[in-house]
Amino acid sequence: MRGVMKKRLFKLALLVAVIAGLAKFIEAQKAAWTGLTEPELRDKLHTKLDDKIPSEKVDEIGDKVVEEMRKRGMVGEEAAEEDTVGA
Repeated sequence: MRGVMKKRLFKLALLVAVIAGLAKFIEAQKAAWTGLTEPELRDKLHTKLDDKIPSEKVDEIGDKVVEEMRKRGMVGEEAAEEDTVGA
């Protein structure tokens, strides 16, 4: 009976460790993408997806990703070059 409990406890600990690892990975990915400007987002998407799907589809996906990230407030602000040049 004791061996069964040890196995269950080990499996539970392993499950918790996997979930914690996944949570850390997801948080790191979210942090890597949050705050990027629109051109940076599109470049990153092209880099990741260009060899896997056609370029037109990457552009379409990029539009949807940027739109959704904008809704969530995750897109960084681009520096307005006109403001800095005139100053």
